[in-house]
Amino acid sequence: MSKGLKKHIVYLIHGINGNKTHFGHMVPALRRVLNARDPQTKYIIQNVEYETGHDEKIPYDFAKDLADVINARTARFRDDDKISLVMHSQGGLVGSIWLFQSMLDAEGYSPKRTIQHLDAFITLGAPFWGAKIAQWGYEMKMLAKRFGVKIPLLIGEQELSQMSFGSDTIYDFRQAIVDSQYRGVIHELRETVRFLNIVGVADVLNPLGIFVSGVDQYEDDGAVPLASARFNFLYSQSIKNNYLPDDRTGLENIREIDWAPYLVVNALHRSPVPEVPNFPGIAQIPKKCITAEDYPHPTFAYIWKHILGLPVEQMDHRLGNFKTFLIDINLQFESAATLVTEDLQVTFAQLNGGALSESNVELSKPMEFYSEGRRLSERHDNCIRVYYTGHIKKFLDNRRETLLMTVSKPGYKSRSVEIQVKPTYST
Repeated sequence: MSKGLKKHIVYLIHGINGNKTHFGHMVPALRRVLNARDPQTKYIIQNVEYETGHDEKIPYDFAKDLADVINARTARFRDDDKISLVMHSQGGLVGSIWLFQSMLDAEGYSPKRTIQHLDAFITLGAPFWGAKIAQWGYEMKMLAKRFGVKIPLLIGEQELSQMSFGSDTIYDFRQAIVDSQYRGVIHELRETVRFLNIVGVADVLNPLGIFVSGVDQYEDDGAVPLASARFNFLYSQSIKNNYLPDDRTGLENIREIDWAPYLVVNALHRSPVPEVPNFPGIAQIPKKCITAEDYPHPTFAYIWKHILGLPVEQMDHRLGNFKTFLIDINLQFESAATLVTEDLQVTFAQLNGGALSESNVELSKPMEFYSEGRRLSERHDNCIRVYYTGHIKKFLDNRRETLLMTVSKPGYKSRSVEIQVKPTYST
């Protein structure tokens, strides 16, 4: 192979409790198909492993570790050399933090000029807005810690906490996207980086749908809900120091972030038998893909085509008519002196005041695990976070539904917010 060929390094970034084996045979399979289809480029596939399982480290720490790896390889890059990222689960958060902080030239990350080499940015089941399994894992970890029991898994306490709904990492990440001071950065990223979010729904788990997503179809890959695994979301923000009792924020305040295309695949977050065709893992590439690029794995073709800059579109048209959504609330108080979550009341109704039960929306089904929750922020001592999962009862052409949310607390004036929810989105 000529030394004059341009280089394209594809970094594979695993998730929590992971290592390079979580990508199966991705390295040889990608190397073969990319170099065969684009002989003018030397493709290098590199796994990036980080210290998952460290109880004190959070995705920001791992993003700095990623920066060290990338900085070492790009120091001698030519102008036409490229890098791409393929990230599974928590790896999507790690890569996103690295990308955003590097764009800001933040200390400890990559210099901003490195981003000019970034081409494809592919996430596989990334819990951008939280995951129920992380909440469950964190509670199990705390319970085990309380009784002095060691859990033999590489799962860090802070990793689980920061991937749970309402975490500071999730809040700060979402705020960075909507903050007007970063609008230029976001615009530049959208213009220069080719994003793709791949999300999984495991139909093999459909019998468990009522316990996870609240509907018949299992709209989850076994770890990450559909609405959490994509960048795009709806939001409303209204911060006031003075307002009348029963203040109401209208629908005109709703905005939509439309950052990245996404595709849905029938795959498990992590499969116990990834070589079996009916139990594919979203990131676990089977051995047959090494010699057969068209082997019917649900994500492999998407990945190599997107890296090559070829068009990709939803291939499995059986996947659709999804109904689930997530509501993610941050409440900011003037004082942190008396904040507790127990006396906070959040209620939902139709815009005209009618009962929610008579609408096309259902929240927090009794049979659904972790369908709602609340927590105090660890970093911002004047904030309470609340979340709800829900679904649209009757699919109506992917349209938005409107709700009236009212928040009240003893000693404070109540506030109401007109919100919208949309299938596969968080709000």
